[in-house]
Amino acid sequence: MSLTRRQILTAAAIGPFIRTSKAAGAARPNVLFLLTDDQSFQTISLTGNPFMKTPNIDRLGREGVLFTNAFVAMSLCAPSRACFLTGLYPHKTGIIGNQIRWNQDLQTLPRLLHDNGYRTAHIGKFHMDSDDRLQPGYDYWAAQIGQGQYVDPRKNINGAWKDLTGYDTTIVTEQALEFMRDSKRRGSPFCTWIGYKACHGPFTPAPGHEHDFASVEFKPPASFFLDDESKPERVRLKSQYRAMREGGAAGKKGKKKLQAAGDPPASLERWAARERDQYRCLMGAEDSIGRLLSFLDSEKLAENTIIVFAGDNGFFHGEHGLHGKMEAYEESLRVPMMVRYPQGIKAGRRIDSFVANVDLAPSILDFCGVKAPRPMQGRSWKPLVTGQKPAWRDSFLYSMHGGEAQLPTVKAIRTERYKLILNLHPKDKEELYDVKADPQEMKNLALDNGNRDLIASLKRKMLAVMKELEDPAVPAVEAAL
Repeated sequence: MSLTRRQILTAAAIGPFIRTSKAAGAARPNVLFLLTDDQSFQTISLTGNPFMKTPNIDRLGREGVLFTNAFVAMSLCAPSRACFLTGLYPHKTGIIGNQIRWNQDLQTLPRLLHDNGYRTAHIGKFHMDSDDRLQPGYDYWAAQIGQGQYVDPRKNINGAWKDLTGYDTTIVTEQALEFMRDSKRRGSPFCTWIGYKACHGPFTPAPGHEHDFASVEFKPPASFFLDDESKPERVRLKSQYRAMREGGAAGKKGKKKLQAAGDPPASLERWAARERDQYRCLMGAEDSIGRLLSFLDSEKLAENTIIVFAGDNGFFHGEHGLHGKMEAYEESLRVPMMVRYPQGIKAGRRIDSFVANVDLAPSILDFCGVKAPRPMQGRSWKPLVTGQKPAWRDSFLYSMHGGEAQLPTVKAIRTERYKLILNLHPKDKEELYDVKADPQEMKNLALDNGNRDLIASLKRKMLAVMKELEDPAVPAVEAAL
């Protein structure tokens, strides 16, 4: 068989696979998990983006299920990835920031599947501190330290560091294709976990997409230009527009906050250029998913493969003057998420129930016939996507930790109609939004004394959820009552 030029360029990325025995029960579903970085909910055509054309990503939702209310327990790379892997909330994994070393005693979805006869691979971004170790529970490991690079990345291939040639999204796709080919040859079910660097900064456009969206006019949302006094001081200090107006002279405290949010652009023109490049970067993942779907079709693996596509956290595109994530507003904690499994899930459904990153591990284990261990706190959404009507959560708990502080900066609870945000460390004004009437979260209802009973009720609800999850921050919220 002759190799294409692309395959030759990325051949070095395909490291030797660790040998494993052929798994019993080859009819068990394969698993392909696709995780993008810093992708907000409305960045694909299926969720209403006016200019993005993402037919491959959209295909997963059209031929499977689109979750319209998927959230992350903490909107930051490492904590969110730990939630996906373990089915545990950040206070249980201990991963409450990006600079915390991974605890290898934690049970993970790939590790549990590996112990039950699956061939498992982690390919791409792992992003737990600068952890360069080969992690347990994988037959194939190909990860970079931290963020890695888009171009000519350096990766740990089964314990050996290699300098690779090419664009990261293309490389991880080639590695995943080869791993799945090898698993099919062995007759083994596989779990392939792909962590895309896209579409995290520095937003290097994907090959072939350098000039996409040149004619699209990028305008900041209205809230970009507001200095909203109803917001906590922490949020106001991170305003990108404020940095433009003041030319960077926002005081030492303001500068520190702005640096944590990413270098602010000097003008709206530069802001638009940065936005445009982020979408160009995402198009590489769109291309990758097209190749993966074609492979599954051609190898007759599509019917028996569960594909889950998700973002590791949301992202602000100027809302509230912000760039980045972490704050408890919708753009930050809501992510795109969809699942396709032709053999077991009816196509074309939209599910509005609250699902979360902590639900991934128990859900996939449920489909694969593996019992979830007792510590898992997430819930299997298998009954939801297969048409049953289980009792389900009516709210979702969100946490944010500033730096590596054990005391959470923010605790928030999101119900179908309301969101209550408690700014705890340092203490600042509370926030209450009617997300049905005010989806942009522009009017802080907590400033109205007439809402005291509603706020107290939501605090009690938050405490009940926290106690159920054994959240150590219960005393901080009790003090807020």
